[in-house]
Amino acid sequence: MALRELTGTALAVLALAAAFWLSVLPASSNEILPTLAVLVGSLVGAAVLQGNPGTIAGATVLGWFGIMFAQPFSLSTREFNGLRRQARRDDEQAAELLAYYEALSPFAFYLMIGLTVLLLAILVFGMARGRLLFFQNMLAASEGLAKFLTRVGVTAAVVLFTALIFSIMYDVTQRQYLGFNSDWTSTDWYKFFSSTRVQELEWHLHAALFLLVLGYGYIQDAHVRIELVRDTMKPRTRVWIEFLGAILFMVPYCYVVMNYGIENAMRSWSIGESSAATTGLPNRFIIKAMLPFGFALIALAGMSVALKCVVYLFGPPSLRRKSNYYAHSHQNPAPAEDDDTPADAKHA
Repeated sequence: MALRELTGTALAVLALAAAFWLSVLPASSNEILPTLAVLVGSLVGAAVLQGNPGTIAGATVLGWFGIMFAQPFSLSTREFNGLRRQARRDDEQAAELLAYYEALSPFAFYLMIGLTVLLLAILVFGMARGRLLFFQNMLAASEGLAKFLTRVGVTAAVVLFTALIFSIMYDVTQRQYLGFNSDWTSTDWYKFFSSTRVQELEWHLHAALFLLVLGYGYIQDAHVRIELVRDTMKPRTRVWIEFLGAILFMVPYCYVVMNYGIENAMRSWSIGESSAATTGLPNRFIIKAMLPFGFALIALAGMSVALKCVVYLFGPPSLRRKSNYYAHSHQNPAPAEDDDTPADAKHA
C-alpha cells in the first residue's frame, strides 16, 4: 500500500510539472496536446492510486490553471493569422495545427467546461473513500497545502530577508564609505555591484519576499480583516463567507493575475528586457515571473482554506474542531467545544 501511495504521489508531482509546462508553452506549439494528455493521465493515476491528498489537490488546482492559460482548443485571431502565414510557406506542422484549431474552435467553450468538470471529478474521486474518510482526506489535503505554503513562506522569509539585509548594509557601506576610496572604486567588484544594481536588487528581493509569503500569510490568518461586522455573525456564517470569498473572488482573481503575469514574463524573456538604467540589472523577466508564481501560491492557499471550510460545513461532527479555524476570530477565539456541535456528538 505504501508503494501504491508513493506512486500516486509521484504521478501528482508529474501532473504539477505538466501544468507548469502547459502554462509556458506558446499557443501554437504542437506540444500542447501531449502535455495535456500527460497532465490528465497523471491526475487520474494519482487519484486511482490514492496519492497524498494535498499533492493531488495542489496538482488539480494548478492543472486547471495551466489548462485555462493554454486554452488548448482555441486561438486568438492574431495567432490564427500567424499559423495561416506559416501554413502558406508549406510548414506541415503549422498546417496540421491550423486544421486542428479550426475544427475544435467552435466547441472550445464546451470542451473547456468538460475538462473543468473532469478535473473536479478527479479531485472528488481522489478524496472519496467513504464519507468519513472523504472528509478526512479533504482535511489532510488542506493541511498538506498549508504545510507546503508554510515551508515556502518560512524559507523565503529566512533566505530573502537575510539577503535583503546584507544588500542594504553593503549598499550603505559602499555609498557612504567605500565609494570615496579610489583603490576600491577601480575594482571589478565595485563596477559589477554598482549602487544602481544593488538598489534594484533590494527592491527585487523585497518584491519576491512579499509575493512568496502571501499564501503563508493567508494560511496563518495574518492579513487585515474588518471584524466589526464579522464578529457579530454565527460561526457557520463566517465559514460560509470565507468559503464563498475564496471560491468566487480569490481564485478567479488569482487566475487573472497569473494569466497576464505569465504572458508579461514570457514577453520580457523573449525580448531580453533589462533595467532601464545603463548599469542596472539584466534579465528583468525573473522578477516579473515572481508575480504569477506568488499568486499561484495564493490560489493554493485559497484551495486549502476552501477545503477546510467544506469539512466544517458539511463534514461529520467529529472533524468539526479540526476544521473550525475560520469559524472564529482573534477577538472571539474558538471555545473548548464548538457551539454548533450536536449534544449527542459531544458526549460520544
